[in-house]
Amino acid sequence: MHRFAIVLPLEPMAVGERYAVRDWPLHITVMPVFATWASRAQLAAGMGEVAARTAPIDAAAGPAELFGPRHDTPVALVDSPAIRALHRSFIDALDLHVPTFHRPDFTGDGFRAHITATRRGAAEEGQPLHLAQLALVDMHPEPGQGRPAVVAVAALDVEPKGP
Repeated sequence: MHRFAIVLPLEPMAVGERYAVRDWPLHITVMPVFATWASRAQLAAGMGEVAARTAPIDAAAGPAELFGPRHDTPVALVDSPAIRALHRSFIDALDLHVPTFHRPDFTGDGFRAHITATRRGAAEEGQPLHLAQLALVDMHPEPGQGRPAVVAVAALDVEPKGP
């Protein structure tokens, strides 16, 4: 089984980029780490299908909170119905591949969109966010490589609906 995550980066990511966890670019994880027998190509195709029917998302960084088992990981919450809907779209779309979540309590009703602070920076409360890309990240690429790798990206393609 391979372990993946799907993220909404604040700035575009490119296929082939690799990051140590503490050096990740700022992003919102819309599909927390999951294991599956599905191939990268199958997951990338599913991600592309979801992206093709999803408009770019405008939101704002919310209040700071501390996450993690020791409550020592600073995050900025992001309260966005569009991001919650995107998370649910992925739960439905990837059901075919029977994902096993590393932390199932962080999915479905337990999903809380947030931006984790890294050595690259942190989101400030009120900061406007324009989210226009999804990235599929292989959390454990080839043995010995160690750093998660971006294996596919997809633009959010649907034109936003007017008022």
